[in-house]
Amino acid sequence: MKVSVSVLKEYDKLISAVENVNKSNADYLHVDVMDGKFVNNVKFPFETVKLVKNISTKPLDVHLMVNDVKTVIQYANLKPEYLTFHVEIIDDVKTIKYLKSLGIKIGLAINPETDINYLKPYMNDVDLVLFMSVNPGFGGQSFNEDVINKIKEFKKISPNNLIISIDGGVNDKTISFCKKAGCNMVVSGSYVTNCDDYNKQIKNLR
Repeated sequence: MKVSVSVLKEYDKLISAVENVNKSNADYLHVDVMDGKFVNNVKFPFETVKLVKNISTKPLDVHLMVNDVKTVIQYANLKPEYLTFHVEIIDDVKTIKYLKSLGIKIGLAINPETDINYLKPYMNDVDLVLFMSVNPGFGGQSFNEDVINKIKEFKKISPNNLIISIDGGVNDKTISFCKKAGCNMVVSGSYVTNCDDYNKQIKNLR
């Protein structure tokens, strides 16, 4: 299981949080970009993510909760390992193909209430699908178990090499649901960052 650590809950002490992830055995550093439109919250403007990229020794896993494809293209200039944006904001494959041409791995995120049929036109063109198990926009929410059935259904039709990730309320109690559903990557924030020993928490998720 790959583990991507979100530093959203540590936003007020961001540099130390990134340094703690650097010292850990996390696979990725997860960055939650919010534009105040797609979600109510505003976090991780471009210059902040640029700073994080400069100090992170982990590959960046950037999740864009934004309402505008132009914003997605702007963040692509930072060349993160994964750039994930929401299936709810696109209506054709052109943007995905353009971003892939830049040499970036592309993910599509899907909100808890969105039907998996929206993913079907794009699932052969992306590297990752991120299932939200909470409503996007705020950290520390409870895990929505209904999303597990959606993942199981999607796994039946998705390509074998597609990374299936899940974000929201992932901890030592909910990780078993994620594994049974077929996820091969998880995003975890407060479960990891609320503990002094990041490696212990990450090990519990693997």
